[in-house]
Formats: sequence, structure tokens, C-alpha cells
Amino acid sequence: MMKKTTRRNPVIKRNPANHNFRQLEKKAASCRVCPSLADQSAVLSSANGSLDAKIVFVAEAPGRFGAGRTGVPFQGDRSGDNFEILLKHIGLTRSDVFITNAVLCNPLENGNNRRPNAGEIKNCSAFLKETLAIIQPKVVVTLGTVALQSLNQLLGTRFKLNQSVAKPLPTPDFTLFPLYHPSPRVTNWKRPLAQQKKDFKKIPA
Repeated sequence: MMKKTTRRNPVIKRNPANHNFRQLEKKAASCRVCPSLADQSAVLSSANGSLDAKIVFVAEAPGRFGAGRTGVPFQGDRSGDNFEILLKHIGLTRSDVFITNAVLCNPLENGNNRRPNAGEIKNCSAFLKETLAIIQPKVVVTLGTVALQSLNQLLGTRFKLNQSVAKPLPTPDFTLFPLYHPSPRVTNWKRPLAQQKKDFKKIPA
């Protein structure tokens, strides 16, 4: 006589990273700590990239024609166009990486983008710290001086972009790799796109 077998429902394992990131996303969306950014939306969502990414890019802040409008980091403006070119140059797509900013909201002054101030970078550092803790990347690529400043705050380091550009810097949890920002202002006057392509090629595998 054949034994009757009972079918058990498969156990669905929840990914804690997904849950933790959703909670962080909600926290960022409700943040009103910076008075000058209180009317801006934080750019932190699934559109930032993969939570399984081995490489996290940290830029300055959303731009008014880019992520401040689209909700997607480096999309919609010329900086985003340059970033896409650089990413493609090293054989990666947005689904391979995670992209965030030192400051999650778009800083504006008289309707134009402005550089985030030290207080705004400090206020947003907890979001960056938790994002990195959730993703646990192997490499963190900073794009520009503001992004490197935000990592210096988290790590207690004093790295300078002009001295450390395109150099792998070991830290306890990941390799830090400082690069210049791909904005037109930078590619036109400080670090041409051709050189930035060479820099991207040096990102640790």
C-alpha cells in the first residue's frame, strides 16, 4: 500500500536587504532635516540600481534637470549622458551597479543647482552609511570632491581627490576608488572624458 504524501508549501525566504532598503527609502522620503531641502524629494529607490551590486557609485547630489526631475541618478542631463558613456566603456549597465549621492535631495539657489554645504552632507551621511551597510559592496567609487568628502566623514579619513584620483584605497569594508565627476564643467576644464574613460578602466574588478 502506497503511503500518502502530504505536499508542503515551499518556504519563501525573505531577503532582509530588500526589507531594510524599503525602510530606508521611506525614512529618506520623510526626512525634513535640512530646511533648504525640505521641499525636495529624496532620490533613493529601486531606480538607484541593484542591491546585489559589487560596485556602488556615490556622486554629489541630484541635478535639477537630472535625478531631481527623473528620480533616477545620472539620468536626464549631460552628466548622466557622460556617465552612461563611461559605464558602457567598461562593459557595465545600470543593473550591474548601485548609484547614490552624498546628498539625496537637489540643492538649489535662485533656481539653479548649487553645491551641497557641509551641514547637508553631514545630515545625509546616515543614509549613505546605511545604504552601504545594506548593499555591502566590494568597491565604492566616489565621483567628485563632495562625494569623497562624504566618504571621508564616514571613514574618518582625509583623502584628497587630486592626490588619490583613480587609486584603489583599502578600507576595512571595501575598496574606495575616487574619481572626478562626469559633469560637462569637469570634462571641459578639469578631467576630459577621454581621461575619465581611462580612469574608469582602472576601477577594481
